[in-house]
Amino acid sequence: MRIDFRGRLALLLLGLFVLVQVPTFLAFYYATRQSALNQAQARLDAGASVFGDLLASRGSQLRDAVRVTTADFGFKQAVATGDTPTIHSVLYNQGHRIAANLTVLARLDGHVVASLDGNGRSVPAGDWSGLVAGADANASGTSVAVIGGRPYQLVIVPVRAPTPIAWVGMGFALDGKLARTLKELTGVEVSFVARDDGGQRWVASTLPATGAAERDALFAAAEGPGGEPRLVALGPHDYFTRWQPLPGRGGTAGALLQYSRDQALSSYHALGGELLLIALVSLLASIGGVLWLSRNVTRPVSQLAEAARRIGHGDYLGLVPVEHHDELGQLAEAFNTMQRGIARREQQIAHAAFHDNLTALPNRARMQQLLGEALARARDDGRPLGVLMLDLDRFKEINDTMGHAIGDRVLVEVAQRLQAGLAEGDALARFGGDEFVLVVGAADRAALDARVDAVVAGVSQPVTAGSVELFLEASAGMAVFPEHGEHPDDLLRRADIAMYDAKEARQRLQVYRNGRDAEHLHRLSLVNDLRRAVPNGELELHYQPKLQLSSRRVAHVEALLRWRHPQHGLVPPDEFIPLAEHSGLIRSLTDWVLHEVIRQCAEWADSGLDIGIALNLSAMDLGSGDLPDVLARHLARYRLDPGRLVLEITETAVMRDAFYSLEVLNRLKACGVMLAIDDFGTGYSSLSHLKRLPVDELKIDKSFVIGMDQDEDDAVIVRSTIELAHNMGLKVVAEGVETEATMELLHRYCCDSVQGYLISRPMAVAEATRWLGEASRRYDAEAAGTVA
Repeated sequence: MRIDFRGRLALLLLGLFVLVQVPTFLAFYYATRQSALNQAQARLDAGASVFGDLLASRGSQLRDAVRVTTADFGFKQAVATGDTPTIHSVLYNQGHRIAANLTVLARLDGHVVASLDGNGRSVPAGDWSGLVAGADANASGTSVAVIGGRPYQLVIVPVRAPTPIAWVGMGFALDGKLARTLKELTGVEVSFVARDDGGQRWVASTLPATGAAERDALFAAAEGPGGEPRLVALGPHDYFTRWQPLPGRGGTAGALLQYSRDQALSSYHALGGELLLIALVSLLASIGGVLWLSRNVTRPVSQLAEAARRIGHGDYLGLVPVEHHDELGQLAEAFNTMQRGIARREQQIAHAAFHDNLTALPNRARMQQLLGEALARARDDGRPLGVLMLDLDRFKEINDTMGHAIGDRVLVEVAQRLQAGLAEGDALARFGGDEFVLVVGAADRAALDARVDAVVAGVSQPVTAGSVELFLEASAGMAVFPEHGEHPDDLLRRADIAMYDAKEARQRLQVYRNGRDAEHLHRLSLVNDLRRAVPNGELELHYQPKLQLSSRRVAHVEALLRWRHPQHGLVPPDEFIPLAEHSGLIRSLTDWVLHEVIRQCAEWADSGLDIGIALNLSAMDLGSGDLPDVLARHLARYRLDPGRLVLEITETAVMRDAFYSLEVLNRLKACGVMLAIDDFGTGYSSLSHLKRLPVDELKIDKSFVIGMDQDEDDAVIVRSTIELAHNMGLKVVAEGVETEATMELLHRYCCDSVQGYLISRPMAVAEATRWLGEASRRYDAEAAGTVA
């Protein structure tokens, strides 16, 4: 039987379809199925890694807390004297600080003296002789112990006075709360299982049901070595299971990480059906295409080709005629739909290219066009035009503390407020981040200034985000056409310069001052150089002594940061510190200063110099939630007594965000360092704020001290401040002491310490080390002479 061309073409196309599609379908189906299983095992591996990291982090918390407890002199004394209330108070406070579930004091033989749960209640802790023996073997390592049939991650450290007199242990429970936390982090089911030496079994699991049968299955899965995932049946479901045994004493404990086999394969079951459906639809379409190819397709294909060429040239107006409602007609309709979709997407792309996605305002590129058009109109009308660059102060802190969702709501609210103040012919754009640009017109300069003042004032109103009221502050800079330039780039650049001048001067609005371009370029150059100052070793610390007036002994020095620029020489701090704050580099500088100060203080202590060091913190530092952690890390690295360190902060820095700053100060105080209010009298000087701050010391600003021997008003202020501070239990340091008369007055007023050029100018470390050594030997000699 002869087969005509139509038949041969049909058989050929169908054969090719089967030859290509069927193996492809099978290969894809089995590959995706295997991928699902591999993904399940990868999830378990990732879960095990996260679990390990979580245990390590919690162990570090426990070690730090226990070491702080055992290093407390009052606690040691309470242990030695059997002061039970003090013991309970210290154990509860330290355990509560890190949310420990168990805090225990045991004698050297393992007898438990006190054991508290996370709420400070006494709980039975059993016999600790075995745990104490293990702790003695591996010092203060972390391990898992089964206590009362329940597993705890535990750290045990000896209390030394100076020989061991007792043991302190703290532990986190491996409980259902931790299991749920781990599940939220990893997406796998977590079960903690434990069996004590008495055979008692315990399970905490995130599985939907853990009856007796499931518990038996979990304990069976916990037998043997861990590490390799295996399939375990729990009721009607199978789970890929990884057993993570935990080293410990008092029984066996560990974690079972599980991922449902059904869940792993669920999406791929649906995908397999979809693939089969696609294959069937493709087969039917191929058969229809074969039949259609036997008829005349030249003209419709030519129409499609012509339409494609037209679209390629950017013409989306013409449509392909639909003459039939068959497959070719559907293709033509689909082509037309695609054409309309491309046209719509190009419009969207064009809009996105010139608008901000969050606020729907014009972006930087569009503002260039709008500003050019506004300048053309202003030239024709002979009217002034203001280009306003506006930036929200401390917006990064809002993002860091409240989250980016709240930050986005703030930006949208600010955009709406700015839009509400626009008039016809004005323009508004978001340049990125929290920076906005406005183009504002007016009949004359006075009207322009009034409009701009109103716009900036409107932005500074509070914003309500949920139940939180946020107080916004904005800094704005303005360049005026034609006074400050006639080109869009010049006006934008100078408005930006004026904005940074406003930030530096802490003013709401600053108008561009002629000649600031060169200074701005110099500042930008310094910012770029400052990024390389730490790795290039250009930063150094100088030290200025503080003299105790009662003993004439130097007990502290103040660390002062200096930048030795390779081209500009010694750059003063009041020039580069504001640049570091505005550019976000202040945190890296603070980290370097903390490290160097603590290292130097430890080095002096090792050489026999009993000297503490004070250093200044920036306002931006108090907005950094990780500053206490950085401080604790450096203190631990050099094993420095935190009491040698004094952190100085200004009242103004605290009041930028009083609530958050107070929280950071309390965390810094908990590290054991001393806190001082610097430049007292020049900021808010509010007693209501001062009494809430956890400070130990006040530093009277040198502006009151330098002329106090000549100015009675200054002397009254200094004497009153000293009396006030002493009545509040604070020590007082007076800075700016340059004459013997001033120092004598301060001694009469009972000031605790003085600092200034009369004692010494700031010195580099080598010179400071020699000076301090000589001062120490001179003090010792004078003390010996007094005794003799």
